[in-house]
Amino acid sequence: MNRILPSDIRYGVAPAPDQTDVAEAAKVGKPQPNATQPNTGSPSATRPTAAAPSKTQPGTTRPGTESAGTISRSDNAVAIVSDLIARGTMPRIDTTPLLTHKDLPGPLSMARLTHFGTLHSLDQTNAYSAEHADTLYGRAMIALKLIPFGTIACALTAAWVWLGGTFPRTVDVISSSHYRADSHGRKIRVFNRKTAPEHVIQVGNLRITTPMRTACDIALLTPGELNEHDACDVLCALFEEYQVSLAQCMQTLDDNHFWPNTQPARELFTSMKHFF
Repeated sequence: MNRILPSDIRYGVAPAPDQTDVAEAAKVGKPQPNATQPNTGSPSATRPTAAAPSKTQPGTTRPGTESAGTISRSDNAVAIVSDLIARGTMPRIDTTPLLTHKDLPGPLSMARLTHFGTLHSLDQTNAYSAEHADTLYGRAMIALKLIPFGTIACALTAAWVWLGGTFPRTVDVISSSHYRADSHGRKIRVFNRKTAPEHVIQVGNLRITTPMRTACDIALLTPGELNEHDACDVLCALFEEYQVSLAQCMQTLDDNHFWPNTQPARELFTSMKHFF
């Protein structure tokens, strides 16, 4: 059965009713409340027939194509991002993306749920839902709970939202403030860099850097923050998944030459030219 999007998501639309259960029940001869019953004059001769699939009305979407978020800014990756959101599976609305040990019945519950793959741990007392982590929109919900209010997810946190995988050791945000307290077991790393409006898009309620800007932020990390091998792996994944071009990244670095570490970032992109 398709799930109706939660009412607090202003970007989604309700999907059209799914006729799968009615059709399957008709094959085995089980009557359905909405099925058409032919009048043969004898109750025992009445056989259920599946209701005809309803046509999609304006303002609805076909099952399986419901949108889970919207893009607020445009760049070359917008079409790809929008398509991934549209094809993404909506996490269950009755589950929370983040849990602490206080939300569970006992101290060993988190360890067992992590062992079973139901949760992915951030530390010994914090974890996030594996169901949410499987989709782009679900990962955006997790990141929204982790980043401070009013900030923009960037760098490795943004890369995790776009690509998935293991959650990074830090929560990376663009902000002019400083945060000393950890967020669910992760240190908050702040980048106070100029951010053009076209470098930020929105997935659900999460403001996040575009795949292109995310690639630039990762290239700008120092070797102490991320080694070159891991940086290349993340950059290649972003380039392939979202069709980010090296020319776009190089132009962004040229337009923001005052950013720290731009020269090593430019050299890193240059070394990757033979791959793309």
